[in-house]
Amino acid sequence: MIKYHDIKRWTMVVTTILFITAVLASCTKNFQKENAPYSGPASATLQQLYTGIGANLDRAANIGNWAEARWLYPVTQLGAVYAVSDFGFVEGQNWSLFYSNLPAMDQMLTTMASSPDSATYTNAIGMVKVLRAYEALEVSNLYGDMPYSKAGKAFSGSTADLKVPYDKQQAVYLSCLADLTWAANHFTNSSTQFSFGSEFLLNNNIDQWKAFANSLRLRYALTMYDKDNTDAAPIIADAIAKLSSNPLTDVVGFKQANVPGISFDIDGAGRGFFFHQESRARMGSTLWNLFSNNNNINGSGIFDLRCKIFFEANGAGNWVPYPQNPATPITDGGDPYNVERDADNKGWAAHKDGNLYSDYNYYWGRDGIVSGSTGACPEIFITPAEVHFLKAEVYARGIAGVAQSTSSAQAEYNAGVTASLTFWNSVAYNSSVWVVNKPASETPSTATINAILANPKVAFNSANALSLIYAQEWVDMFRQPWLAWTLLRRTGGATPMDTSNPAGYKQNYGSLQRYQYPADEAQLNTANWKAATGGSDLTSTKIWITK
Repeated sequence: MIKYHDIKRWTMVVTTILFITAVLASCTKNFQKENAPYSGPASATLQQLYTGIGANLDRAANIGNWAEARWLYPVTQLGAVYAVSDFGFVEGQNWSLFYSNLPAMDQMLTTMASSPDSATYTNAIGMVKVLRAYEALEVSNLYGDMPYSKAGKAFSGSTADLKVPYDKQQAVYLSCLADLTWAANHFTNSSTQFSFGSEFLLNNNIDQWKAFANSLRLRYALTMYDKDNTDAAPIIADAIAKLSSNPLTDVVGFKQANVPGISFDIDGAGRGFFFHQESRARMGSTLWNLFSNNNNINGSGIFDLRCKIFFEANGAGNWVPYPQNPATPITDGGDPYNVERDADNKGWAAHKDGNLYSDYNYYWGRDGIVSGSTGACPEIFITPAEVHFLKAEVYARGIAGVAQSTSSAQAEYNAGVTASLTFWNSVAYNSSVWVVNKPASETPSTATINAILANPKVAFNSANALSLIYAQEWVDMFRQPWLAWTLLRRTGGATPMDTSNPAGYKQNYGSLQRYQYPADEAQLNTANWKAATGGSDLTSTKIWITK
């Protein structure tokens, strides 16, 4: 029988082959004129190339299923696993897909910039630059230094372009932030602009493309601020100023049926694999302690509505967190992620027999995957909540030429918590597969939100402002553990962490600072790989952004 993850692998392979075929078809036969001035339409249209980029985009920028399920949740403590993974701490799918996208992006930019009517491609150029910067920076946050400025150029026909040197992570950041700034400053609502047609990410909403670009500028400039405040500071200040007049109003990411007639796989981050095949995943005590006032197993201490959206009770109907870092591993039973739970209430309960600890909510593995269902949760690139928390951090710290303001920090923090509560509540409400613990309405009541904001574990206070901001930003990254990992590293471990067994955490997860480069880099790009790693490609090596 072909297993689910095997189907996913073959889907990726077929998609990649078709995409590369489209890219090759867009070049001249002997590859000699790929960078020549515009001379008419290519056999693969700009729309086709753009759609091809989209097909790879989520997996290229986000994390594959093995890494997410078995490592990044326990590393960031957004969850726990009751046995250390038997899969190595490796990734590579995002690397290979990014470098599949990069030539097409460069080809598109070259073609549009060299067109006689290049001014009409301003928005299209901006979109491609934003997506390229987003992918490159997320991949760089996984590996550190990487081939970038000279990568993806082999279509020029030079064999020298096949073995590419690695750029320092700082250089990648500065290049990508320059692209994001260009895009944010050049997007236009002019009616003369070329359109990709049914644009897959923001449906040609140019104001939101501006907001998306500025939101990413704020994220990445703040990520590098403590390493290079000279370059980061003006970007942070400018992005905040622009977002004040044109804020990000909705979550940016792949949603089911983003484009009529085009089917994107919104399961790019391994949602189904994680929540069904990775049965060792459980609700950890770190996140539970932010959601509940006490450890009453009947759930009477739960005050945060996200708890019952993110997780579910154990087989006995009790709320029991798995100890985040137990001195001795504790096993668990049951088959809580078995898809047969779709069938009926009997199926729902039967597979929970022997399940001692609270699980991730079963519906995460079914949302948007069940045939004919309505998927409510996108594969997320950035949320309005994150933007509020980033702004709150800047105001709380008083950095980048932005005056310290406790009141502004509190306002942004409260707005971030509110946006997070509202979004996650709406995901559960709008998912057609969600039944148990489904919210009664799409939007939480003002009273519910205010009660959560007033809880001592959430309520803003100036003495502990940064810890609160980082904690709630971390919670909102529940489906983006790769971002939570970056936040953990760039703040020097300021995100919520269990302190009961630091030696156990360090032994299993604490030394993991980066992914190793894919093995073929050492084999096929040996000299440049050695120059970047010193010949020792260690996961314990801290990348540049790490505090």
